[in-house]
Amino acid sequence: MEKEIYIKKGWLFIPVCATYGELPFGGKKNNRMLEIFCREDNSETKLFEFQIPAGEAEDETYPVSYYARFPVKQFTDKTLILRGDLRKAFFDGIRNEDVPETEEKSLRATQGEAFRRPSIHFTPQTGWMNDPNGLVYAEGVYHLYFQHNPFDVQWENMSWGHAVSRDLLHWEQKDDVLFPDETGTMFSGSGIVNDRKMLGLPEDALVFFYTAAGNNNKWSAGKQFTQRVAYSTDGGESLHKLDKGVLQTVCKENRDPKVFWHEKSNDYIMTLWLEESDFGIFRSTDLLNWEQTDRLTFKEAWECPDLVCLKDEKGNETWMFWSADGYYFWGDFDGFKFQTDGVRHAAYINKMAYAAQTYSNTGDRVISVLWLRLPNRGRNYTGAMGLPREFSVAYKNGEKVLRQEPVREYENSKKLVYDSTENTFQWKFGQDTATEIQITRAQSEDILSARINQKFNVVYNAKTGELKAGEETVSIGAGIRDFSLLFDDVILEVTADCGTIIGIFELPEVAEKFCVEKGSIEKIQVFGEEVWQP
Repeated sequence: MEKEIYIKKGWLFIPVCATYGELPFGGKKNNRMLEIFCREDNSETKLFEFQIPAGEAEDETYPVSYYARFPVKQFTDKTLILRGDLRKAFFDGIRNEDVPETEEKSLRATQGEAFRRPSIHFTPQTGWMNDPNGLVYAEGVYHLYFQHNPFDVQWENMSWGHAVSRDLLHWEQKDDVLFPDETGTMFSGSGIVNDRKMLGLPEDALVFFYTAAGNNNKWSAGKQFTQRVAYSTDGGESLHKLDKGVLQTVCKENRDPKVFWHEKSNDYIMTLWLEESDFGIFRSTDLLNWEQTDRLTFKEAWECPDLVCLKDEKGNETWMFWSADGYYFWGDFDGFKFQTDGVRHAAYINKMAYAAQTYSNTGDRVISVLWLRLPNRGRNYTGAMGLPREFSVAYKNGEKVLRQEPVREYENSKKLVYDSTENTFQWKFGQDTATEIQITRAQSEDILSARINQKFNVVYNAKTGELKAGEETVSIGAGIRDFSLLFDDVILEVTADCGTIIGIFELPEVAEKFCVEKGSIEKIQVFGEEVWQP
């Protein structure tokens, strides 16, 4: 079937029958292809293709979970043709509209739990989200692009979503900016400010590097993975793909280019995942031609590389190579090769966090944002981003470790609402707000145990060094005294030992009550909205 739409307004609203429930990563459930063409001068040009959950209902009633907002401003006064093996009710549900903010708020109010979300952890309005992409700071704005499937709460149709913030805590979602095409689906990448006027673009342009994942959609059948360039001259609102500057395939599914300027060697650097546990380092003077200068193997590391220079409290510099799993490796980098002892360190104590990327153009600040692999839980979106954190170097027992403190914007904005040295403690959380509870364990007792609601315990054993959170038990080291528990919707971020220990957990339900059940407390503080206290 097909539908013709003469575009007069800014968006297509496309009905989505979301496939809720657990599916294998990349799994599909009764998807059908939707193709979109533009008709001009009696000819058709293919613009897009997407996999759409078909739904099981009869033609009269298409089961709508939500509407995907698809930007079509650039096709105003043109005719689009939507074609696919989908039901008549699906095509009848597609509309071309501009929706005022009041209607958006009304929709959220009527959807209830499906639209409930954290307050300072970014989540998409609808659809699936994974890796952060193109993190760049420009003109006072933090841009967060991300892997997005607008048309389901499962992985598929990899596109780049977009959100912006001025404080790294409160985000406004914008239109998606990169969609699958004949080169492949849009996998992860990075962004920089064009302050050296490359590619014939102005110095305030934003330049992005992404992986076109060939053979991941029908349109790109038989093609390989390539690294490509896009740019924006309107402050990141829209991205335009370039045909030049393509890094051809090095290995079959090489991906996730992270690009930065290396001042000492006077060149641009790209880190790239190649295959298995292998990564490459490439150099370029013009962002068009790239030369590989190093190939590195890091045991069990995979995907989404990053290479950053960090400082300790004395200002001493050291380089760190990073992979998606949160594994990091210390070393030295001269602009050509990364020299390392190969010792693998883990940034996180569990597996919820993945694919973190650092911002470009933030000066001496190294700010990291990670993806939280949260399941759908009946909502019309999947996934969340972690609280942005600043990287630096610390030392524990003479060993160099990564410190990950919440960004200063968070630290400067939080409000102290309770401060006590009492051993017994209970707290009732406010709704739709984040709350941080900081606990300093007294040395007189080894067990510190807290309960969230009635179903989730957090227990630390100072002798064994084990931390149990819900059903997960991890080793974090003996004798730790300082803990921070940040609650936001169903997200619990546990930070300990001066920001050198990070674990992120999903609560079975939104936190309502918290109490310390066992253990001696030297000090306890609560930051957030005051609702109830002992």
